[in-house]
Amino acid sequence: MEAKVENVKILIKEKFHDNNSYFAKEIGVGREYISAIVNRRISADSPKFCNALIAYCEKNNLDYKEYVTIT
Repeated sequence: MEAKVENVKILIKEKFHDNNSYFAKEIGVGREYISAIVNRRISADSPKFCNALIAYCEKNNLDYKEYVTIT
């Protein structure tokens, strides 16, 4: 499983006023970790991040397939 980084960036921009801290707090993942993923300093295939993103999508009636690729 891997996050679709470009789509996640759009989600953060549209729903969280382009603020990684707000997004991080909402999904329960550290701000620095979010920043590292969206800036591609670390791989976007983190199960912790992907599962948190899927849970956020399900809670907010979003299609997680827009943000995560399941392999």
